[in-house]
Amino acid sequence: MNLSDGDRLAILDLITRADEAASRRDADRYVALFTEDAVLDGTQGNHVGREALRESVGPVWEAEGPVTLHLTLNPVIEPGPDDGHAIARSVLLIVDPVTPPAIRATAVITQELRRSGGSWRISRRTVASADGAG
Repeated sequence: MNLSDGDRLAILDLITRADEAASRRDADRYVALFTEDAVLDGTQGNHVGREALRESVGPVWEAEGPVTLHLTLNPVIEPGPDDGHAIARSVLLIVDPVTPPAIRATAVITQELRRSGGSWRISRRTVASADGAG
């Protein structure tokens, strides 16, 4: 399966919107980008479904401090097993926007994406520590 340029742009937009929602601490906007049965797993535990995601992100964001920016770097988007799926791999930087900016954390992110209702949604987001330990 090949992904169209439009699909790739839509997936990049989806990833950017997830980063923006996380940076704004907007759990409702964040989980709306996921499928109903989505899985968030990795260094912060295993959470299944939008409600579990909503409950899990608040404490994670709070532990980052009052203000951080979530920035995705070098996303590589590949076709999934069929026309309605894709995989995106990237590095996530969590930055404290002080002067000078400070990197608070890094992670390797793998996202499985599914076309749902005419748009792309995240069906699984796996977070691993950048050193491979999580």
